[in-house]
Amino acid sequence: MKKDYLFPYRFKWIGWSLFLPFALLFFVGGMCLNGIDDDLISFPTLVIGVGFEHNAEPFAGVQREGMFDEICIVAMSLGLLFVAFAREKDEDEYVEHLRLHSFAWAIKANTVLLILGTWFLFGGLYLWFVLFWLISLFLIYIAKFQWELRKMRKEGGDEE
Repeated sequence: MKKDYLFPYRFKWIGWSLFLPFALLFFVGGMCLNGIDDDLISFPTLVIGVGFEHNAEPFAGVQREGMFDEICIVAMSLGLLFVAFAREKDEDEYVEHLRLHSFAWAIKANTVLLILGTWFLFGGLYLWFVLFWLISLFLIYIAKFQWELRKMRKEGGDEE
């Protein structure tokens, strides 16, 4: 069966090599070092938003913006996408079943995480939570899928 939604196996390693350094830069730089200067990487970009003032009007235009955080988030997301949808060496129907089961489980767990975070976290901590939540679906899916895959291989290895 052709699985055209999967990337080649080597994308798993490309994904990890994208995700890990950018996650380290983003979280350590943003949380532990009181923020890396966002103007470290800046260029003109389309800005769409609303100001924080009480009567602020929506605006759109090209402005010079610091893009360090945005580049890190995009690189982390692409890296996790590559890891999550990279073909396994021994991809078959059962592995596809494990993928679907793990994905459904990850969506349920991620929804519970969102509800708990929304209910109990406020202010700046909630903003950090939302940034983590954006990538947590991939992280939960990858962890669950790899756990199930390892369990399947271990059980298969014991039967031989």
